[in-house]
Amino acid sequence: MTYTNILQWLEESAQRYADKISYADDKKALSYSELLTQVQSVGSTLARCGKAQQAIAVLLPRGVDQVVALLGIAAAGGHYAILDAESPRERLANIVTSFKPSAILVCDQTAQLGEELLPGACIAIDEAAAGDIDTATLTDIRCKTRPDDLLYVLYTSGSTGMPKGVMVSHANVISYVSWFAECFDISEETIFGSQTPLYFSMSVSDMFATIRQGATMYLISKRLFSWPVPLVNWLNERKVNTIYWVPTALGMLSRWDVLSVAPLEHICKVLFAGEVMPTPTLNYWMDKLPKAKFANLFGPTETTDICTYYKVNRRLSNEESLPIGRVCEGMKALVIREDGQEAGIDDEGELYVGGPFVALGYLGDAKRTAETFVANPLDAHDSQLYYRTGDIVRPARDGDLRYVSRRDFQIKRSGYRIELGEIEAAAAACEGVASCAAIWEPTQGHIVIFASGNKLNKDELHQQLAHRLPTYMMPDNINLLATLPLNANGKIDRHALLDACYV
Repeated sequence: MTYTNILQWLEESAQRYADKISYADDKKALSYSELLTQVQSVGSTLARCGKAQQAIAVLLPRGVDQVVALLGIAAAGGHYAILDAESPRERLANIVTSFKPSAILVCDQTAQLGEELLPGACIAIDEAAAGDIDTATLTDIRCKTRPDDLLYVLYTSGSTGMPKGVMVSHANVISYVSWFAECFDISEETIFGSQTPLYFSMSVSDMFATIRQGATMYLISKRLFSWPVPLVNWLNERKVNTIYWVPTALGMLSRWDVLSVAPLEHICKVLFAGEVMPTPTLNYWMDKLPKAKFANLFGPTETTDICTYYKVNRRLSNEESLPIGRVCEGMKALVIREDGQEAGIDDEGELYVGGPFVALGYLGDAKRTAETFVANPLDAHDSQLYYRTGDIVRPARDGDLRYVSRRDFQIKRSGYRIELGEIEAAAAACEGVASCAAIWEPTQGHIVIFASGNKLNKDELHQQLAHRLPTYMMPDNINLLATLPLNANGKIDRHALLDACYV
């Protein structure tokens, strides 16, 4: 069957698995039939309010109600943007100004904030999800929608300080999630333990793969990641067998050797993305789960979620960097050197990606869209647009790509071009380091290493780095922390670390 709308997945799964749990959080669980009913109710409510086929913002805590809201907006033929109530007020106001929603879906907890952001335009999710279903209206809306219609706008950090709104269509999600489900054998037997916020692109994979395959997804409370043993017990009780987490979350369990005390009983797939996976962390997990499958997924929000992947098929030494693998099937990748030519084996260049996962561009920013969604610089006859990722990679002889760094993580010092990612990789390979980040402090022109781990010593870490790095790449300062600060997505908060350089 050819799918043109993500709700077709939900409708099929509700027919096949009516009484099976679709999504669950700490407070509620919905069967597929209950989910479909609430989604259709939200869609009908929005249509009755004159909000069909419009931009709708969602200001709800992470949980089942948030999923219902997102799918309900799709049922009304609209597109959504998620607002994080914990974000700074100025950022939320900037997103509302950019997105121009006609309404905001709220709950009791967020109603006041929603009213401040968009006065007189808030709709309570509990009332919307309990409203009457207007089947005729929903059918009419569906007939008017097209695969290239917007599904959501996901806001990421912009270099100017203003959030960038990445526009993603139904067709993007259908293409990407179909690949994801096939590549990683996601089925109706899959039980996801979801870690990432729903405004983070990684959530697209497990959230939409769930309804496509008739799987089950448990949304893990953020507080559990502060209590490793209860987290493992929670996963075991729910028989979670598949996780797709950021490496920092996986590193939290390895740092304290939690899996020696509380083994994971059902995990058979460990997928990770969002930041560089330290090889010692990966090796720990592979030792503790020898029968599980592991994969490193890589890509920006502008490719829906992922554009390359590497299925780990061997144990790597702690000094080895993990490949980001090969381009996803159905996609195309180019690696372009600084001189505009295609990179050869072991050359470094910027990764360009084209294909059906590539987003539509940036909302309301034609200039930035034109600068980053570009024609093939090597083939004038290729009509496909390519996204310039800003990631510097190196093709290897085995056909895999190796990640080097972000283009904006490159610095120059004493005439040398330096990749901060290379310094981080060297630090991550040092004995005792569980998590680390290399930060460039431009005022003093210093490279600063922040690291956490067990029984770390500054002098010893400096000595280890001296054996791995040339003198011009050595950090000027090393700061040891109990834990590195994390941002709302669970990744290392580099802005907070840069601020710490000035304290």
